[in-house]
Amino acid sequence: MASIREQIILAVIALFSGAGAPAGLTVHRERTRPIESDSLPAILVYCDDDAPVTLLKQQFAPLVTRNLILHVECRAQGSTTNPPDAALDPLLVWVTQQLTQNEKFPTSAVPPVNLGNGVEEGKTTWISKEGDQLYAAAAMEWTVKYRTSRLDPTLRT
Repeated sequence: MASIREQIILAVIALFSGAGAPAGLTVHRERTRPIESDSLPAILVYCDDDAPVTLLKQQFAPLVTRNLILHVECRAQGSTTNPPDAALDPLLVWVTQQLTQNEKFPTSAVPPVNLGNGVEEGKTTWISKEGDQLYAAAAMEWTVKYRTSRLDPTLRT
């Protein structure tokens, strides 16, 4: 079975790809695509740190609380009538709505199991690129809180 971290990442990608997504949206995992050759609008999902802390800071506690730093990079192309940062706005709204309204990442199991304990929004870094086209990106940082067994990261506790 996949780790809880991997299951959360897959759930995030599914949320962004789901019904109601902005028109033409492409969702990628990882950040290895040059913006000028990407199919825009796009969202890239990638991870940074995943820092475990034992429950109650006990050395040999059976549970660990994890804080997965998730980056969600939104990319859009502007035009002469729509600045690139304005073209990003629907993507930023979509990401925020999907993560905050589904912050516990419930599974489809019966009964449902929550993979996460919640999300916290962090900073957003704005990126612009000039060239033949007007491109913009904004990398949002989210902390996904979840717990696993200290001995097996595939077990939700």
